[in-house]
Amino acid sequence: MRAWPIAAGVLFGAALIVWHVGGDGAASVGRAQEDTWTTDTARQQGIRLVESRAPGGAPAYPIAPGDLLFFTNSGTSYGARNRRNSVVVIDAKGKKPIAVSDLEPEWTEGWISHGIGVSPDARYVYLPGQAAPMSKRPSSILVLDARTLRIAQIIATGERPHHLKVYEDWMGRRRVLGEDFNWINFGVPPPRQPSPPGKGFYVLDPSDNNKVVAGMTPGDFRGNPYAGFTAPDGRYLYVSVTGPIPALRDQMKGWLAKVDMQSWTIVQFIPMERYPLWTTFTEDGRYAWITQSGDSKVLKLERAREPGQMDRVIAEVGTGPGPYALAMTVDDREVWVADKGEGVAPAQRRTTVTVIDAGANRITRTIETGCVINDHIIPAPDGREMWITCNGSHEVVVLDRGTYQVKARVPMPNQGDSHGGSFVAYTRGAGGAIVGEVVADQNGLHGSARVARREGRPWTARASR
Repeated sequence: MRAWPIAAGVLFGAALIVWHVGGDGAASVGRAQEDTWTTDTARQQGIRLVESRAPGGAPAYPIAPGDLLFFTNSGTSYGARNRRNSVVVIDAKGKKPIAVSDLEPEWTEGWISHGIGVSPDARYVYLPGQAAPMSKRPSSILVLDARTLRIAQIIATGERPHHLKVYEDWMGRRRVLGEDFNWINFGVPPPRQPSPPGKGFYVLDPSDNNKVVAGMTPGDFRGNPYAGFTAPDGRYLYVSVTGPIPALRDQMKGWLAKVDMQSWTIVQFIPMERYPLWTTFTEDGRYAWITQSGDSKVLKLERAREPGQMDRVIAEVGTGPGPYALAMTVDDREVWVADKGEGVAPAQRRTTVTVIDAGANRITRTIETGCVINDHIIPAPDGREMWITCNGSHEVVVLDRGTYQVKARVPMPNQGDSHGGSFVAYTRGAGGAIVGEVVADQNGLHGSARVARREGRPWTARASR
């Protein structure tokens, strides 16, 4: 295993190539000789800051104390009519889009995104982008100012960035976890064929200019790490490991790697079925649920509670074909599973969500959503709704937790494919300024919503703290 801590004052300027990309006149570009961004971890993983800008300008949308917004991406794949990779901001109360980013075509035209993230303090939006075929630009994470939706940084991982999500570690530090597509991709055109595996995962510190502060490579996992999720204690990261190429994901068994985030070492390899994918946890940390996309089921894991104990699988429950994401309800009574149809023939796909009784380990209902290729499930911070993103029908569908019915459909304004999202709540701070916080994303609840869940009380978007 390799863990690369931050090195103070690292200078890596001569090796970093930076160029200017046309934007607003106020944009400023960081120069290679002035680089103080590149840490030892970034250098070891080949992650570089391509460009820095001053993302000034007018806000792209209004905010007020008590607002709750949902940030999602709108990509250019899955039959999308959208031509530019973009961010869509939705009023979560009114269920209406209120803003769409308008970014330079050289970084967005024909680019694909399968995820999105927002920093814990809602200062940045992270839009991953897989470069268009034959692009002269590297696949990158576009770090946008969350209020202006203009580029603040461009970070190139060296391969195809995938998911981003926030977490709080065992010391209370709030970070952003990023992941690449890590299997070898034989589907890209020359001269980039085949595409090398990605950089594994990496941790960004949004409080320190989004520097890379930790990370692990595919070699550290002895395989292809796919998606990682943090346990409630903030100490352990669970990463699904699948086949090395897409064609093998559904044909070979994988494992779940339990990573100690204090030492950045794997402390347990947990055998899984075919194509292990998403993980979610009960708030007390006793149980975890993992989708097994290749076998169309989920596994229930009992986590170790005493020294010397090991995590172990104690139950499995069938789902719809090719499940992808899943989420716990705020009371830990149910697990909701997106029946995406991952890896199955189009004729076998469904537009459903499977609901599982988490105590009895059985299906209680199947919800018809009309959401084509439903991908991520993000719990609303008040626990009353589940928001699911729809790759194929280019929308976000909102499900009512109480009635199990479709409550709203939010079409993407530019008809792009949506993958994932983050809820941001706004309040008036002590000094009178309006401040934001991420309260839920694909890694579960965060901030004040997480505190409310832990204390067993309802969460509401408050106008003031």
